[in-house]
Amino acid sequence: MATWGPPQPKKNVTQKGKRSVKLYITTYTDEFDSERDFLGKEVLPELKSWCASKDLTVKERFVKWGSKSPQYRSVNELEKAQTSIENCYHSNIMPIFINISCESIGWIPMWEEYPDEDVEDYMETYGLLVEDLEVMKAAYRQDNMNSLFLIRDDSFLTEIPESESGYFLKKSTASEKLRLFGDKISEKIPAKRIVKYSATICDSSKNAARKPQLIFSSSFKQTIMDFCKQRISFDYFGEQPRLSTSDNIPSKLEHLEYMQRKSEHVIGRDDILTKIEEYIQIEDKDVPMLILGEAGSGKSSILCKAAFSIYNKVQDEEFPGPNGQGWNVFFHFTGSVPGSDCLETMLKRLLTEMDVLHDNNIPRGVDATAQMCCSLLSNPNTKPMLLFIDALHQFADDQAARVMSWLPRKLAPQVRCVFSILTDSIQHRTLVGRETKPIDCAVPLLHLDSRKKIVTDMLQRYCKTISESQMEKIMRKESSCNPLWLTIVCEELQSVENVEDIDQKIECLPEGLLNLMDAVLKRFETSTENDLSIATICLLEASSSGLREMELRQLLGNSASLMPPSEFDEKEEKESSEKESSKQNLPLSNEKWTALFSKLQPFLTPCGKNGTGRLNLYHQALHQAVQNRYFKQVENEETEGKEDNFYWWHKMLANYFESTDNLERYVEEYLYQLVCLDDKFRLSHCLCDWKVFDVLYNEEYSSKLLKYWRKVGKTLEMISMYDRALKEYEEDETVDEEAISIRYEKVCRVVIQAGKYQEALELLKTALKIEEKELGARPHRMVELYALMAEIYDEKLKLNDFVSPSQIPDLKMTIYYGKKSIALRKTLPGNYHKFKLGMSFMKLAFNMESWEACGGGAELSGEEALAVGNKYIDKALEIFEELNDMGHYAEAQMTKGVLAPRGSMEQLKLYNTAKDLCMQMYGEYHILTSRLYINIGIVYEDNNDYKKAYEYFKKWARVSEEILGPDHPKTQRAKGVLRETRYKRIANSLGELAEGEVLDNTEVDSNDDSEGSTVEPERADIENFQSTHSDLERYCEEDFEVVNEASNLNNSSNNATVEGENEEADNIQSPNTDRNVEVNSQALMNGYSSELPANSSSDGSDDLYDDQSELYAEDYVYNAVSDPVIEEFNVNLDYSDEDDEIVQLSAQEINVGDVEHAAERDNRYEDLREGHESSDSNSDPSSPVDSNRQLSRDRN
Repeated sequence: MATWGPPQPKKNVTQKGKRSVKLYITTYTDEFDSERDFLGKEVLPELKSWCASKDLTVKERFVKWGSKSPQYRSVNELEKAQTSIENCYHSNIMPIFINISCESIGWIPMWEEYPDEDVEDYMETYGLLVEDLEVMKAAYRQDNMNSLFLIRDDSFLTEIPESESGYFLKKSTASEKLRLFGDKISEKIPAKRIVKYSATICDSSKNAARKPQLIFSSSFKQTIMDFCKQRISFDYFGEQPRLSTSDNIPSKLEHLEYMQRKSEHVIGRDDILTKIEEYIQIEDKDVPMLILGEAGSGKSSILCKAAFSIYNKVQDEEFPGPNGQGWNVFFHFTGSVPGSDCLETMLKRLLTEMDVLHDNNIPRGVDATAQMCCSLLSNPNTKPMLLFIDALHQFADDQAARVMSWLPRKLAPQVRCVFSILTDSIQHRTLVGRETKPIDCAVPLLHLDSRKKIVTDMLQRYCKTISESQMEKIMRKESSCNPLWLTIVCEELQSVENVEDIDQKIECLPEGLLNLMDAVLKRFETSTENDLSIATICLLEASSSGLREMELRQLLGNSASLMPPSEFDEKEEKESSEKESSKQNLPLSNEKWTALFSKLQPFLTPCGKNGTGRLNLYHQALHQAVQNRYFKQVENEETEGKEDNFYWWHKMLANYFESTDNLERYVEEYLYQLVCLDDKFRLSHCLCDWKVFDVLYNEEYSSKLLKYWRKVGKTLEMISMYDRALKEYEEDETVDEEAISIRYEKVCRVVIQAGKYQEALELLKTALKIEEKELGARPHRMVELYALMAEIYDEKLKLNDFVSPSQIPDLKMTIYYGKKSIALRKTLPGNYHKFKLGMSFMKLAFNMESWEACGGGAELSGEEALAVGNKYIDKALEIFEELNDMGHYAEAQMTKGVLAPRGSMEQLKLYNTAKDLCMQMYGEYHILTSRLYINIGIVYEDNNDYKKAYEYFKKWARVSEEILGPDHPKTQRAKGVLRETRYKRIANSLGELAEGEVLDNTEVDSNDDSEGSTVEPERADIENFQSTHSDLERYCEEDFEVVNEASNLNNSSNNATVEGENEEADNIQSPNTDRNVEVNSQALMNGYSSELPANSSSDGSDDLYDDQSELYAEDYVYNAVSDPVIEEFNVNLDYSDEDDEIVQLSAQEINVGDVEHAAERDNRYEDLREGHESSDSNSDPSSPVDSNRQLSRDRN
């Protein structure tokens, strides 16, 4: 439990001098000599050198367990090792463990995980002592993220002489017995920390003990080095772990295996395969190709065949790309492996394989990921790329999947996309409805010869043939044109013995794929062991993404509760049956499972390598047939009670996975079943389980966690439950203060992602207190907490449409904590902190502009704030240039333009420089480009060049619609600008007035020149550079409705209220200001018009092609250019006295307290509608603001 008192620095945390990194290497005593030698000679020297450069020392210890001669082992050494490890944990230090074992003996069994007799048998076989298990229990701790598990592939033992293989450990009855219980390490440790490595014998060379020596690949060393560096950087300097794909993102290898298997039996498709190759090779194809067809028509097989053929040609350099470059081939087969039907994971796998995703640009949620993919696929600088994606219509039903926002309307010249899709699906209609139509390629009907060959080949696998007349009967069926229908027919015929029965079977074959599937299910119901067959199919259908063999066998083991009780069963009998089923845990016998699997195998798709892993129904049509027959409620007497069956199967799976020890499967299946059962009580308590929380938590955006909470209820309910869970966590005496502080921080980040900033602020204050008072205010932790505090206040500012003096309290706090984080960040080494420092400088520069827009203050005038802001943005530009991060460099250039005099030539040049660089890095269809369009448009508007302003506002509206969708408030705002009187007249003169939109008589008859028209109300000058929580409104449903309502109200009344708003603005501005602005604007107009860039012509022809771009987020590519960057960097920018001119907040703690107090009284963050109103000049007449300096807060 955390206790408040004087700071108590921990050992090796805040003490001066070099800090120690504790490294433990665990191996079997009489084996792994080669591994220990390799680590001592190749890994440790390099690791120590790297640590020395960071003022760290490495203290390694080789821990040996087991022995062929246990009687000679020293218990004393084991006790010392155990004491050393316990001291680390007691001192809040997670030691690094490199645990090495081999496939033959597996991992050491723990008492609580296996039967005692099996553990004792293993100990006796391999000479383990009781102390060995105590030491290794610490090494195998699930909560230690610093443990790496290396398991050797022992296949090389079959290739060496018996005389040499005797030196290596062998399988035994004891080790094989443990395998029956599953791999416990894999169940509790993430797969990314379990690495299999290979070894080979080194030409029969032997060491001094005459043992064979092994050699290892370079990847073995690299794996260990990368892991150690990553964990040390995180623990000692706060650098975030390097990007790794989520554990549930299917790997490329799994898709490759599926593709190869699926493409083996493709018959009669040469024509469409040729069309696909021609589409790829023909230049100037800027739209995707769609392989269209009904269910079972062979779309997936065709795509697999085409992708596999082209992939092999690319690998063999037989399929050249544009300009002699090689193609990058990406393939994804929806539903083929677990997790493959999630759009976000597919897109992240694409970004990762294309080397676009890096440590500092991980997108937040599906919308941000879709935006990044859209930018990638439309960017002319993207590497040549081929995309093969199967079953586009089977992705989860979210907005990005339905509107296809991740796919641009105009592909980059070197990008080709081939998709299979169900005809007339939502995704198909979306793509066909675009201005740029895709290339439709319908799957042709199979020729008669091809159909016959499919039947002949399928039956030959079962050593069966049919007569010519029987073949003709099959071919006369209309559905025989469907390859899947033919395949199922063959499966039905292969079990029929005599000829007469075959004839009768053929006559009874129903037309239509779903009808045939239903007939198969009826056959299962009348066959032997029918309950097992139906239960297996229903359990697979009710699962999230298939079940493992052992899971199925355990679920099927209790025949008494195998099927839903009939309607005639008494309630007591049902409850008794459920209780009995919970007691039974015997799996289905091998004999019964073999017979069952043999019968169902043709209709199941194995998930995983070499057919192992999870089983699932093999086609979407079979899923649909099972749902229709066993899960859906139909209004007739025969199907009464089927709705109950739906809950029966989901409840059966929920009860099973509720008690599983496999955390990965628990999170994947148990939560899914609770959602299906609408069990909000159990779901909410499950989400408060910290093990579940850690699996679902993501620092950038915890999309899955928040999605589950949406099923529970509103945001405040989530916050309330986490509040109680945190209090219980604090009261747990076994939990140390560091864990409590980190837990508060993580929950704080989730609450920020949910859009509740005041509640997040209170959570973060607790984390800060613990760090300061209990843990010695460690720099690498304090810097992140300060930065997060600044982020919260900045997010509160974003709730306002315009900058106004009422926001000064939050703005002061943003600056104050931003400066504190910068001061600490400068002392921390590494590119991670260097990048974060650049972002902080850029954010602080923007805050200076906001300060000036608020009219300045006693601490710092508006002019002084701009001068300081320019200093900070120059430092940010310097950092991004050194990092070779041209994307953020472009963003910083835009921010520098914001700081320049409004409407000046200098501002226009900076914006155009940023735009050109942004186009080069991201292409036109990126959120940063849209922000530059509005900024450039405002410059022209400020200088009364309304035709040029109209051109850029039109681009802004178009790109916003593609990025955010037509109904998004920001899109509506952009379109609202184009509906202003001035711009409607310009559109009308150019013949571009929207269809159905007309000018009223007053507007048409007006003889006033557009340049002399009354000045429209000031619009946004900029949109802030940072894009944090892109899905914030999507989570806070109640808040999002308010935002939309307010935005629609503002847009709908835009033209109606324009004159009134202008009158208010005139009342606020002084006459002198108006005259000066007009004179200066005209002078600027005369001075710079001839120097405009060549590509900024007013004919509107440049860069006006249509494109589906990024959705609502602003995550940019970090290090997009592949040039080398500095590996190590200790920021040492001169921090002169002038830097402290800003708001001397860091030195005036008393003022900060006043600000905090004022912020607590400010309830704008509690209601979005209040936030918008309070930021409007009309709502606070006592705080006049020059409307010429009002800035939009459209920064989400």
